[in-house]
Amino acid sequence: MTDQLRHKLLFEPILDEAFRESGTGATDFRDRGFLSNLQRVLEIPTRLEMSARGLEGMHANTLRWLVNRLRYEADVARHPEILEEDVSDPIVVLGLPRSGTTKVQRFLSSDPNLQATPAWAMWNPAPFPSEQRGEHHLRVKWAAQMMGHVTNTDVSYQKMHEFAANEADESSFIPLANFDYVMQYTTAPDQVFLDWARTVNRVSPLTFLKRMLQYLQWQNGGPKGPWLLKNPGHTGEMAEMAEVFPRATFVISRRDLSNTMGSSFRMMDEILTNTFETPNKQRYAHETVEYWSYELNRYHMQKAALGSSIRLVEADYKACVKDGIGVAKQVYAAAGLPWTTEGEQAMRQWDIDNPRHKLGAYDYKLEDWGWTSDAIEAAFGPSGPDWRGR
Repeated sequence: MTDQLRHKLLFEPILDEAFRESGTGATDFRDRGFLSNLQRVLEIPTRLEMSARGLEGMHANTLRWLVNRLRYEADVARHPEILEEDVSDPIVVLGLPRSGTTKVQRFLSSDPNLQATPAWAMWNPAPFPSEQRGEHHLRVKWAAQMMGHVTNTDVSYQKMHEFAANEADESSFIPLANFDYVMQYTTAPDQVFLDWARTVNRVSPLTFLKRMLQYLQWQNGGPKGPWLLKNPGHTGEMAEMAEVFPRATFVISRRDLSNTMGSSFRMMDEILTNTFETPNKQRYAHETVEYWSYELNRYHMQKAALGSSIRLVEADYKACVKDGIGVAKQVYAAAGLPWTTEGEQAMRQWDIDNPRHKLGAYDYKLEDWGWTSDAIEAAFGPSGPDWRGR
């Protein structure tokens, strides 16, 4: 079975499958510039001993990304005005994984004066063939059906990160479709790919994100307020985000590294169970610390270089959890957005409807992965001692 799956992940077979499934009639991409990136991603399974489930997941994701690109290209050919949509002023939620970023994103996204990024749109920004402009019911249905696959067969992942088709979710799913984005490594930890991706100018995948936001905004009938984005990966690419989105406002949630990494290790248990038969806990814990320490130190360097040219709100984790309204007011002030009763009421209601640990609590111990708090702070270098939630 794995041999068949590996064949489906070869360059020509997966392109042919994408052309057939897209329903566009295309036999090639108008923009072929990303295809060399795709080839690099397709080399990952030749170096990793991925399980059948891992190969199936990589195939499904890669095929979906290709199909969405083809459908997007077909719509832009018919409607070049898509590229005129202004998406230059998003609010961007930064922060390491498990540092309260999901709470901040969903809390702010409840304001109807902002444009949210629901899971269905991040997985399939392009309409399905039978959906008309402005419709997304089939994509919502598809996303709802996929939830069980994304969250394993257990409920533990949902306790850590609730997935719901219409709930705001990470914008990280979109730049992955450019096949040169460093976050590919988090689900398929191949060092060769990571080493290469770290040499890529991140403006490339983030420009693809911009195009998909323009596409979604066009489908929705034009701008309805700034976009509200969240992606832990943006933490280390604030400068590139500011280049692509020159009027962006950033908010970062700061949590102490011991809790952040411990929770991340626990989440990686779930994620890499989809990739490998028996993930090596010690190895992926080390890789997780190396990956995010690199990104956090990149954040500090970029923050220093950008100085006052960037609109940035730094909020501690406890404030994000206990005083979301206070943090939101800081963000709106930085972005120059009006504070409305409608928005505040929506945020307060979201808090009522989504208490912490709504789907249950989970625990983790650094020692289970061979780490201590001191070791994590040392591994993060200069960021370690200073990155503590209040």
